[in-house]
Amino acid sequence: MSVLIKNEWLKLIKKKSSWIMWIMLVVMTFAITLLVRSTAKSPSGDIMMKANDLFASLTEMTSFLNLFVVVVAASIVAEEFSRGTIKFLLIRPFTRSQILFSKFVACLIYSVLGTVILYISSLVSANLLLSAQSPLAVVKGYHGWNALTVAGAYAGANLLLILLYITITLFISAAVRSQSLAVGVGLGVLFGSSIINSFLNVVISKHQWLKWNPFNMLNIKNTVMENTDAVSNYPGYLNFWQMAGGILVYSMIIYLVMQLLFKKRDVSLS
Repeated sequence: MSVLIKNEWLKLIKKKSSWIMWIMLVVMTFAITLLVRSTAKSPSGDIMMKANDLFASLTEMTSFLNLFVVVVAASIVAEEFSRGTIKFLLIRPFTRSQILFSKFVACLIYSVLGTVILYISSLVSANLLLSAQSPLAVVKGYHGWNALTVAGAYAGANLLLILLYITITLFISAAVRSQSLAVGVGLGVLFGSSIINSFLNVVISKHQWLKWNPFNMLNIKNTVMENTDAVSNYPGYLNFWQMAGGILVYSMIIYLVMQLLFKKRDVSLS
């Protein structure tokens, strides 16, 4: 099994696009920091924003990483069908479940490394371009946590979201064999969740069970810093651990259905 995972990882990492997306992640992080620097200057030219304030809000920059992960997850299965290599893959001495699991693990490894790259590039760019600070300094407004801990907590919460995005995208990719549709659905979930949540909030107050819908779980980053006011003001409120559990359950259900579909998939027309 480890050989299969290694092969899938090597196939993924040898693609130029995989490296280009990581490089773009670093470039965008520095570009956003430069933009913040240009707007956070006093009339005398001093930089008003401190490095830890931007680094701690790492969550604002994870959209690019999530976007790239959706693209990778959409292509890792669909390309096997579009290029006709799925037949050669299935005649190897591995089950379909193992093959799909290895692709799932390769996407997770890519996501974790992407998160580390984002974490380090955010720390470096903030301290190079803004008022430098020790990352061990306490950040105001984050329950006495230091910048490393705050950014790490947001990165960890975002990895849970990525787990759900990967599962949904792989499911679409394995079910319909269309890379473009898988990317479209993945991006729809990624960027359309806030719109859907705004409509659901209207009915959640009357039907409390709807707060367990998967789109509500996508708000998990908002619960990293627990806000006691949110419990009374937001009818669909769930705490961090409730949302984390919900994401794991939904991911597991989608993953099992995906495995079932992939086992029954007819590859003769590929």
